[in-house]
Amino acid sequence: MSFGVELCSLIFLVFQLIMAVMRRGIDVLFSKRTGPCLFVVTISQILTLSDRLMLANQNLPPVGMALFSAVTFATQALVPALLRDVVLRSRKTIPVPVRRLMWLHFLPWAVVTVCIFVSVWSRDVFYVDEQGFHRGWLFWIFIANDLLYAVGTVAYGLRHKQHMRVNIPMLITYFTLTAIPCLLLIPFQDFSLYGVCMTFIVYFLCRQGERVLYFTDTVSGALVRESFLFDVQKAELRGIRQHIFAIAIDNFKLVNEFYGVEGGNEILRRIAVNLQNEFGKNHVYRFGGDIFLLLLNADRECARVLDTIRHMFLMPVPVNGQNAFLTACIGIVHTEHYKASEIASAVDFAVSQAKTVGKGEVFEMAENTAGLMKRRKAIEQALVKNIRDNHFEVHYQPIFDTKKKRFHSMEALARLNVPGYGYVSPEEFIRIAEKNGTILQIGMLVLEEVCRFIRKAELKSKGIDFVEVNLSVVQCMQDKIYNHIRDVLEKYDVPPEMINLEITESAAAYSEKKLMQNMARMSLMYLEFSLDDYGSGYSNINYLVSLPFSIVKIDKYLVWAAAKSVMSRVILENTITMFKEIHLKVVAEGIEDPEMADMLIRMGADYLQGYYYSKPVPAELLDERLDPAYLAGLPES
Repeated sequence: MSFGVELCSLIFLVFQLIMAVMRRGIDVLFSKRTGPCLFVVTISQILTLSDRLMLANQNLPPVGMALFSAVTFATQALVPALLRDVVLRSRKTIPVPVRRLMWLHFLPWAVVTVCIFVSVWSRDVFYVDEQGFHRGWLFWIFIANDLLYAVGTVAYGLRHKQHMRVNIPMLITYFTLTAIPCLLLIPFQDFSLYGVCMTFIVYFLCRQGERVLYFTDTVSGALVRESFLFDVQKAELRGIRQHIFAIAIDNFKLVNEFYGVEGGNEILRRIAVNLQNEFGKNHVYRFGGDIFLLLLNADRECARVLDTIRHMFLMPVPVNGQNAFLTACIGIVHTEHYKASEIASAVDFAVSQAKTVGKGEVFEMAENTAGLMKRRKAIEQALVKNIRDNHFEVHYQPIFDTKKKRFHSMEALARLNVPGYGYVSPEEFIRIAEKNGTILQIGMLVLEEVCRFIRKAELKSKGIDFVEVNLSVVQCMQDKIYNHIRDVLEKYDVPPEMINLEITESAAAYSEKKLMQNMARMSLMYLEFSLDDYGSGYSNINYLVSLPFSIVKIDKYLVWAAAKSVMSRVILENTITMFKEIHLKVVAEGIEDPEMADMLIRMGADYLQGYYYSKPVPAELLDERLDPAYLAGLPES
């Protein structure tokens, strides 16, 4: 019975290896990590079967059978050491001193192996005579060896989990597969589960392939980012040219709002399945959030792939009994133009450029776009430097009061001076900061700089009632934003009435409920709010009804359109009238000449802001702008 079970396990093991090859997972057999494990497990299973067959039939003299059993035991003891090696090498970055000493973790196996072979003559671990196999007093060394590797592997993985590509289920699997032979099989040599356990190891490694370390995305079922980066690196080593199609779903935050998180996840799953059915499971990755990647060999025609993707997004996605109609921006990257280490940045850049072009648009990274990527890297470095220096440059743009005929407030605008490129647009660096996670630090640095300036400049005496400070979407969603703002105001002893927080419509669209909670808390400390860029995006009047805004800032593009078109002028005038009837103050942005200013004054706008009155200027030039003589010198229509 025991031999039959082991034989079935070996047959199943061989079957799994064949299936791995058929699934194009042959690379796993030659991988530096999993390859040795598969080879040693297979040899161990063959040796175990042969050893039992010889012991049963007494085919060799006792010394010969003892030597063969020693080889079998040594091979079995090597499996836990190799599994631990897989976990050790799964660290994303291994310090050089650690890498040089990694061979030391094979020392317990080496000690056990020496004891095994010495036991052929000393009979301390085991011995074989005419009656068969017997355990010696030192046989517990097998248990000690396997438990050492099992416990040590899990402890190492938990201690360094932030640096590991393995997760807790993976570590539990390693522990189980290593400890079962130790606790059940090795002490009872006639127990029939050793081969079964080893076969499960092979099944596990073959099933996952090299992605034993990476897994698939639990939400969508696509491969994850690490798998993509590994596959790109592997292709680079083999000289294989590939096309990367980065598919970013448009306005997915709104999709989550409308269908809920579960509905959004269902949409991601269906999109992943559609892509997998069309291009194959091994070519579809979830890069993060709402971005999927296709990694295809360069012999695929890009135009045909694009047509296929676009056709897929023309079809509705069923979710919650409804049909969701989606669009997606597509960024294309060709690996021949970039090193594997640059691919992730190239994909991020391609997606951001595609989104800048517009919904459903395509941006293809050409060889000469390396200059644009260099610019982006320079911006990222400048952001990091400003954060490290604990300072962010702020310029101020005065806002004109149409009733009092003077400047009554200012908008604080972050400025970034990038070496080699000069000042870059906030629209450019804010988008980058939101993507790389520095936007929270930048937001607080800007607020600190504004508070520092308010305290020093005595703005009230110069007719300035408050300073408008922009809050990014990310800041608006933070649970502790209220505490952070309060702490900064208290640090510089700035009255809350001197700060007006500008919030864009996109923040309200992202999560109105969360924003409402944060605004309610901040209102308790007498902070007031402006809705920024009205007319540039969603233009949902509901936000003005449900959220405590006191000022609406009309986007400059709406103002410029009104200066050129009668229809746009009528729309703008009625929009201003509507806001005033619900007791909201109106700021018109983008005023560039006296004609525009006169038009908005006649429409009833409360405040005007734009280059006609002043460009954003550094703090040291504000005294000149706030001098009444400056306004008196402006040209009139």
